Amino acid sequence: MYHFGFYRIMDNDDKSINGKKRKKSRYRQLNRLQGVIKVRFKDKSLLNRALTHRSFVNEANSTITDNEKLEYLGDSVLALVVNEYLFKRFGEYHEGDLAKIKSAVVSEATLAKVALELKLGSFLQIGRGEEQSGGRDRSSILANTLEAIIGAIYLDSGLRESKRFILSVLKKDIERIDNLSYSRDPKTTLQEYVQKKYKERPLYEVIEEVGPDHHKQFTVKLFVCGNTVSTGIGSSKRKAEMDAARKALEGLYIGEKSI
Repeated sequence: MYHFGFYRIMDNDDKSINGKKRKKSRYRQLNRLQGVIKVRFKDKSLLNRALTHRSFVNEANSTITDNEKLEYLGDSVLALVVNEYLFKRFGEYHEGDLAKIKSAVVSEATLAKVALELKLGSFLQIGRGEEQSGGRDRSSILANTLEAIIGAIYLDSGLRESKRFILSVLKKDIERIDNLSYSRDPKTTLQEYVQKKYKERPLYEVIEEVGPDHHKQFTVKLFVCGNTVSTGIGSSKRKAEMDAARKALEGLYIGEKSI
């Protein structure tokens, strides 16, 4: 059995020179990542585990544990920290507004975006098949890995350090999401955003009107700078426009779209 401080491998290959080189290389990788996330681990095995996908464990002849339980823990820590921050930062908001912001902040799209910014994919241990299918860039894997890292930080350093890390990587997204979502109505919010960014106004065009006069349904397309952004449906032209604006904003504040 070979032991290199942060995890154990049970096969004979790790007693070879190549095996030792791999361990040293992995140790350097973990040190680089600590510099990126600005967290120093007392127990590097926790960080290594947070970066280990189950596909790697399934293919390896080792005692390494995957990151799924750390992800479960990290999800709870993340929710607590974000909810506390929103409660204190936006004390005048109603519960529904806070829930909307929180949902967007902890969504897979937002977490995956942050994980990409931190380049977590390059530090992942994943199986060959998963890697060949693009696993290092898959949103679900990246988001889960970020949650697992949060869980590892919590176990290694406690809630205070977890809170510092979470807010350091998510605070700007919280503010961005708030700016896009907390307004009088979706049309007003979108118009302010588009005018500020492009000095133009969003345009709405009715593309379909069906049904009798007392029960009509309108379909509206939303255009920004000549490009189709979303489609809305409603029982009136205004409601269809509101629906289209809401869908455009949802794409913006979970990071799925860029207008």
